[in-house]
Amino acid sequence: MTPRTTPAFRLPRRRALAAAAVGVAAVLTLSSCSAEAKNSGGDSGKGSGAKTRTVTDIAGKVEVPAEPRRIVSVDFYSPAALVDLGIKPIGVVEGFDDPDPNLRPKKYHDALGKTATVGTYYELNIEAVAKQDPDMIFAETRFLRKGELERLQGIAPVVQLDASGVGAWEDRTLMIAAAVGKADEGKRQQTVFRKRAAELKTEYADVLTKNKIAVFGYGQDQSTWGTYPAGHFYVPSWDAVGARFRSFTEGEHKGEPGTVSQWLSLEQIGKLSNADILIHSYGAGDFVTSLSKNTVWKNLPAVKNGLVFENIPAAVVSSFEWGTESLNQLDTLLARIDAKAGK
Repeated sequence: MTPRTTPAFRLPRRRALAAAAVGVAAVLTLSSCSAEAKNSGGDSGKGSGAKTRTVTDIAGKVEVPAEPRRIVSVDFYSPAALVDLGIKPIGVVEGFDDPDPNLRPKKYHDALGKTATVGTYYELNIEAVAKQDPDMIFAETRFLRKGELERLQGIAPVVQLDASGVGAWEDRTLMIAAAVGKADEGKRQQTVFRKRAAELKTEYADVLTKNKIAVFGYGQDQSTWGTYPAGHFYVPSWDAVGARFRSFTEGEHKGEPGTVSQWLSLEQIGKLSNADILIHSYGAGDFVTSLSKNTVWKNLPAVKNGLVFENIPAAVVSSFEWGTESLNQLDTLLARIDAKAGK
C-alpha cells in the first residue's frame, strides 16, 4: 500500500507510523445490530437469472449475488477477511505485494501478492475496478472521493463498510462474512478470537488492571508525536484484552472517539507522565532512541522504570484470524511487560 503524504491517512509502516484521523460514521449503528444475509429470490446481478441475496451494510440494504465469484475490494480491510473465509478477491488495493511484516501477516501477502490492483484505498482507479468486471465490490466509503461511490455502484453492487470504536471492527468483519454467504464461518472465527482474548485477559489481569498504557507513534519527520486511544484501528488487540489507556490531557485531543491525539511537539512529551507503561509503534525504535537526550522523556515514570516496549507488528487487525495471530504475539509482549512491571 502506498501511503498518503498526509499523516492523517497513513497506516503504520516499518519506519514510521502516522495516524489516520478516523471520523466516526454515524451510520455505523445501522450495521452493528445486523450483518445477516437472507435469500431474496430475485433475478439480478451479473448474468441472466442470477440469484441474489439482500444483505445489510452501513447504508442499509443492498442486493448482491447469492454466490459472488468476482469480488473486488477497494478498501484496506476486506481482503484479509475474505482470505480467512477461503475466498480470493480478483482485485485489491495496492500493497499486498509488499512483504513488510508491519503491514499484514505473511499469510495475506502470500495469498494476494500477485492479485490485480485497483489503486489505493484513498485514491482509486475506477477504470481498473471496471476492468476486473466484478459482481460485488467492498468499499470503506469514508475514504472514497466525491462521486466515486456512485461510479462504483454503476459497475457492481457495493457493500459499504466502516468501523470505529472499541470492537467495531468485529461488526465489519461479520458483515463481510454475511455478504459472501459465510456468516456462520465468520461467527466461528470470532469465537476463536474472543476465546483467545479472554485467556490473555485472565492470564495478565494483574498487569492490565493495575497499569495505564499509552500506545504512541511519531509524525512524518519525527518532530511530533501522538497517542492512540481505545477504539483506534492501531490498538484492537489491546482493546480485546481489556487494556486501560491513559487519559488525554488538555489540548491533546479533538474529542472524536477512536481517533489519534493531536500531533504534539516533542516539548510536550511530558504529557505521557500519566502512563505507567509506554508502547511505541512497531519499527519506531530509532525515534525512541533519539528521545534519550530529552530530559523530560528521561524523567517520565515509565521510562525511569524501564517500562517502554515496542508494539506488535501488523497491529491494524483486519480479520479474526489476523486478530488471533496478533493476540498470540501480544501474549509474548505481555509476558515481558508482566515480568518487568512485577519487579
